[in-house]
Amino acid sequence: MKVIVNLLILLAPALALAAEHGGGHHDVEVPKTVIYQVINVVILVGGLIYFTKDGIVAFFAGRKTAYLEAAQKSAFAREQAEKEFVDIKNKIANLDNTRQEQLKKAKDHAEDLKKQITEEAAQVSKRIKEEAELTAKLEVQRAQRDLRSQLLNDSVEAARIVLTKDIGSSDQQKLQKEFINHIEVTNR
Repeated sequence: MKVIVNLLILLAPALALAAEHGGGHHDVEVPKTVIYQVINVVILVGGLIYFTKDGIVAFFAGRKTAYLEAAQKSAFAREQAEKEFVDIKNKIANLDNTRQEQLKKAKDHAEDLKKQITEEAAQVSKRIKEEAELTAKLEVQRAQRDLRSQLLNDSVEAARIVLTKDIGSSDQQKLQKEFINHIEVTNR
């Protein structure tokens, strides 16, 4: 049925031309060669339509399916993009809303760290000061001990020099007797 309609559509201009010339007093005769060529063209077109219509229909149906799938993917991607846009917009709004709170928390944390560092520094300086005072005391005690020891050594040396020069043998014997008596008294 479609083939007949297609043939009529293709042949309509030729029929109109023939009808126009056929009604007048000039009869134009169409050569047989042209008629055969028209028949061959009609057969060719009909054959092309008959043999390729399923392929063409399948091709365009496949294209339609591909376009519909692409449209669905595009719609899905658009929906996803819109959702992500809304999420990002909400996150930005949330960040704007919580910005002051976050800044306050950061400042409070910085103040806490500052206090902690200050306290640690005070403790370290106190410990260093105590250690320095202890070291100074120990050094003073050591210096005093060294001075006493040196003073005693110098005194003993000075006494020995004085005793060897100023004391004679009789004085030396007398001192030895007193020393022995003194030791005997302390031992009793």
